[in-house]
Amino acid sequence: MIFEPRHVEHYRRHGFAIVEDFLSPAELTAARSELTEILPGWVEYCDDPSNGKPKDWNAPFVPGRGYTRFPYPGTALNAITLHPELRRFAALMVGHDDLFCEQSHVQVKCRGHHADRDQVMHCDFGNHTLAYPPRDPAYWQTAYLVYYTDVDADHAPTAICSWEHYPERIRWPAHYSREERPALYEREVRVTVPAGSLLAYSMRTFHRGTPFRADGGRIGQFITYAPAAWKWLGITGWSAEAIRPEFRAWIETATPAERYAFGFPAPGHPYWTDETLDGVAARYPGMDMAPYRDAART
Repeated sequence: MIFEPRHVEHYRRHGFAIVEDFLSPAELTAARSELTEILPGWVEYCDDPSNGKPKDWNAPFVPGRGYTRFPYPGTALNAITLHPELRRFAALMVGHDDLFCEQSHVQVKCRGHHADRDQVMHCDFGNHTLAYPPRDPAYWQTAYLVYYTDVDADHAPTAICSWEHYPERIRWPAHYSREERPALYEREVRVTVPAGSLLAYSMRTFHRGTPFRADGGRIGQFITYAPAAWKWLGITGWSAEAIRPEFRAWIETATPAERYAFGFPAPGHPYWTDETLDGVAARYPGMDMAPYRDAART
């Protein structure tokens, strides 16, 4: 499915949009197949809790580290990270397509898991920007949560509250307990969706995780796009990942546009000189340097 005008209008009015069945059946099947390899037992348990919890289901786990962070083994989760519709929607919000992908990681949780918590209402900008997220769309970051397993009312649905219920100019504090601001909780919408759906939301939008009320689990992928110009935005420093063999392998096989989405200099940028062309070629011997060399000659 694509983002339809109704999703765009809802996001601009409420600060979020829910798109059911966003992924095609083929995309969802491929992603879940990769997840069975990356996270053994989790897909099976989420689909049917009678299968039993995965081995080491509650071991210390930091989302977005190693195999749960882009680039993933295989191709399906990487392709979803760079899904053209995610980029197009974020471009509509900010008004141009000079964007970078600031986040892509997979998260798992289940009943009794250390991430199974009744969170307070909060905005996500605390670890996505060094500054503050203004009303001006030029600085908007668009976050997505893609669900790879069904989410019903008993299985930790994300709760989210429309902008209409907190019209104040400054969103600070960035979190409120139920006692401090009960209206946010009373007016929340719970995102109950089938696998393959997604939630798009703003850094200015109050939302929270809710606890499991029945046995089961949930697998989701957090992906966020931001305007490339503003260096104070972004939860992830991708340069730190360049020492990972799998990240270097992805750099070598990606297109120039895909690399640019992660902050790599584009063909034609003044960065490219004889020295940098040869240096990058040495660091990434499997990378096709022709687009960069050709652009540097013009």
